This record gives sequence, structure tokens and C-alpha cells, in this order.
Amino acid sequence: MNSTLNQDGFIDQTIELNIINSAEPKQRNRIEEIELVHRLDKRLLVFAMFGNLVKTLDNSNLGSAFISGMEEELNITGLQYNWMGVLFMIGYLTMQIPSNILLSNMRPSRYLPALEIIWCFLTISMACVQSVQGVYVIRFLLGLAEAGFYPGIVFLIGTWYTKKELGKRLALLTICGSFGSGLSGVIQAVMLRTMDGIFGISGWRWMFMFDACITLILSVLGYHFLPDYPHNTTWLTQSERDMAIDRMNIDHSVEGKRVSTSSKWQKIKTLLGNKYLYPFIFSWASVHISLGAAHVLGIVSKKVGFDAVTANLLTTPDTIITMIFGLCNGFISDRYRTRIWCIVIPALIGLVGMSLLSAFVQPFPILYIGFLLTHAGLGSLTSIVMTWASEVISTNGEIRAMSIAIMNTSSSLMWVWAPLVLWPVTDAPYYHRGFTTSAILIVLFICSMLTVSYMQRHEVTVSNEGHVPLLQEEDEEDEEEILKTSTRSL
Repeated sequence: MNSTLNQDGFIDQTIELNIINSAEPKQRNRIEEIELVHRLDKRLLVFAMFGNLVKTLDNSNLGSAFISGMEEELNITGLQYNWMGVLFMIGYLTMQIPSNILLSNMRPSRYLPALEIIWCFLTISMACVQSVQGVYVIRFLLGLAEAGFYPGIVFLIGTWYTKKELGKRLALLTICGSFGSGLSGVIQAVMLRTMDGIFGISGWRWMFMFDACITLILSVLGYHFLPDYPHNTTWLTQSERDMAIDRMNIDHSVEGKRVSTSSKWQKIKTLLGNKYLYPFIFSWASVHISLGAAHVLGIVSKKVGFDAVTANLLTTPDTIITMIFGLCNGFISDRYRTRIWCIVIPALIGLVGMSLLSAFVQPFPILYIGFLLTHAGLGSLTSIVMTWASEVISTNGEIRAMSIAIMNTSSSLMWVWAPLVLWPVTDAPYYHRGFTTSAILIVLFICSMLTVSYMQRHEVTVSNEGHVPLLQEEDEEDEEEILKTSTRSL
């Protein structure tokens, strides 16, 4: 087998096969593998997509509620709205590492649905809250409950899917998050039109009740259908479990075996000494600060004169376009086996949009185009960044899980101060400081990603390190069949 590293950081392989007696066993194994992927998509991927949609819907609903009557009903003034977001993030950060530890020692099919149950009850509490101080407490507790979902589900998906399959799945996961964000505005508009005042309950409170109901449904589905890990999932046969383990391309190099058998402290030192980790941490934090621009669209719309229903509905086209961009970008990245260009080009589109927002161009339709470009560009690249990080940093599962947790913690830390410094509601509608800072961060993000690409292409010991993605060349028919089966399952 001859291997060369192409310009996008993937390994091109020329494999010489002895075709005698090999065609039939390969075909039989591929059929079994396609069926396994089909079952995983129906159980794991659907749960992950639905869960991320609900999680993002819940987070976005605070902003939708704020512009739909909560501000007046609870008498929210000054930076109190921003503190609600900060306290949520403090709770999120407090529980993220303990939650990941718990997940690694428990069955995901029990732990993740349990988090959803807690999430459900706290969302009901939001529908009943009567004071700003009550919102503070509930938002902090919601942060504790939600901390384990996203990093946990990303890690679980990476445990089951190969690198060839991962980009599409994480793109679908991200798209559902974007859909949840846009769906919040639609739901709030419907509640204001149809439910506001029924039984003396405000429309924004009905929205949280709706969230609680679908969260309960999600927890029940997770309990019955979510897999655990490849070695202990009970609804797979032993042969299927063996296949699930074998297909993950465990690193059998000297370095890979050394990492796998090392102690936890040694793995931490290996991760901290990884040269790819730090550019990814900086990039992940930068892009998430910049994405804050998309979250203030509803507030900007209301402050420039639109009514609450229209301000909520204006977030929907933005979300739909971001979903389409994200889906296309994920499939292009896997189809053409490139990560860097599927990150840099959308980032440049986002930079154009952010520049329009920073200048606060008028009339409003042009400003709205700036929001669309910003969200579509930045929102479509996040899954590619996470996929690339999972491939580049390490093939070892524990190290990969730690790197995902560190990246998510870094972005979450930014939201402890960013809402107060860059996105205070008192700066609406112009948010000049937030938009301008975000434009600068996008430029730095692009430079950081290009640095990773440069380091990867110039890696001297590619064949002996487990840090460079090895995507096996497969028959085109096999790849298309997996894609068709996955699409049917959704």
C-alpha cells in the first residue's frame, strides 16, 4: 500500500489487492456494515439531531420570550437579560467536566435521557417563573442539566461512525441546532397569535410548556432506542458489536498502542503536548463569539421598530438558509475529502456579512442580508471544524473525548463575559462593539485554521503518528449505498 498526503490533509492511498477469493467476502462484509450504519442512523443519529434541536430551541426561547412580553411582565431592566445568559453558562461550565466523567462511567442510553427529564422539569419552571431572581436560579440549573448533552452526544457519535461518515452526521447535527434556533421564533409567533391570554397565561409562558412536552418525548425515545458503546450495546449481536469495534480503524501503530495503554495522566500530558489542540481551541472560541451576532437578530429587529410577531418570524429565513448551507458544506467536505476549504470559504462569507453589520448599513433589508451571510457562513463551518479536530488531534478515544470537552469548555467560557461586554441589550440595535470585534475574530479564526492546514501538510512523521486522518478509499458504489441508506433512515 502506497500513501501520500494530499493538499487538503487527507491520505491518498493506492492499494494493491490480491483479488483471488476476495470479492465475495468483501461484498458480504460491506452489506453487513451498511445495515449496521442504517440501524445507527435510525437510533443514534435521529436522537442526536432531535436532541440538539430541542436544546437549541430551549436556549433560543429566552431571547424569543424577551421580545414577546417577558421583558415587560417581569420588569427586566439594564443588563438583567444578559445576566440570565451568563448564569446559564456558569452552570454549564460548572457541570461540563463532571458530566463527561459520569458519561464515561455510565450507560449513555440511561444517562442522557435522565438529563432530558431534569431539563423538562426546569423548562416547566421557566413557564411558571414570577421574578427576575427566579429566572436567574432556573437558568443556572438549566446550565447544569444541559452541560453533558452536546459534548456527550458528539463523543458518542464519534465512537460509532468512521471518519468517512462523520462529517455528514455532524453536519446534520449542527443543522438541527440551527433549525431549533429558527423554530423558536415561529413557535413564539404562533403562541402570541393563538395562545396568548388563554387561562390567563402569557404566550411566552406557553412556549416553555411546549418545550417541556417535546423534551419529555425525547427522553422516552432516548431510553428505548439510544445505543451505549460498541462493546456493550445490548440490541446488537456479538458479531455486530465486533464489527462496530473493528470498523473504527483503531490505531495499531507503535505510537497508537503506546497511547492506548498509557495512564490517564499520561494521556492528559499527550493531549496538552499536541500542537494541533491550541489552534483548534482558539478557533472554536472565536467562531462561537462571532456567532453571537446571529442571536441578536430578533432584538435588533424589535428595536428598529418591528412588532414582536414580525421580529420573531424574521429569524426563520435566516435559519433555513443556514441549514441549507450547513448540509451542503458537510456533504461537500466528505465528498471531495477536504476540510480546510470548507472552513475558509464559509468564513469569508461570514466576514462579508459581519462587515455589513459592523457598519450597520441601511435600509434594513441590506442589514438583514448581513445577518443572513454571517449566520450561513459561520453556522455552516462549525461541524467541519469539530470533525477536523476529531480527526487531527488523536485517534485515541479518551484523548479525543478530552479534546472535545476542552474545545466546548473554551467556547462556553467566552459566554461568561461576552453577553455583558460584546452583546449587552443596552447596546441594541447597533451592537457596534460586538459586530466589530467579531469581524476581527473571524480574520484570526481563518489564520488559525490555515496554520493547522500548514502544520498538517508539513508533518514529518505522518505514518507513525495517529494525528492525521486516514480515510480509507472505498468503492464508489459502497459509499453511495451508505449515503442512500442513511438518508432513508432519516
